Amino acid sequence: ALENWTLHDLRRTLATNLGRRQVLPHVIEHILNHKAASLTDIGEIYNLYTYVKEKREVLQMWSNHIEWLIKQASEMDALAA
Repeated sequence: ALENWTLHDLRRTLATNLGRRQVLPHVIEHILNHKAASLTDIGEIYNLYTYVKEKREVLQMWSNHIEWLIKQASEMDALAA
């Protein structure tokens, strides 16, 4: 229920929806600033790539989706008025 939501729910919603859009799990983890449970300490030491390009593209895609949802809601409100 909405009265019990937390800020963490927004992170979960983002991660779930990015997964639905076939965003690679390691990119989602970097967006959420999580350490992957599957990476070893050695993997974390040697892979210093920050995925900035990928994160930017994915977050732009998500922003476009949110803007589309807002537009749809506004159009529905206008029709209901």
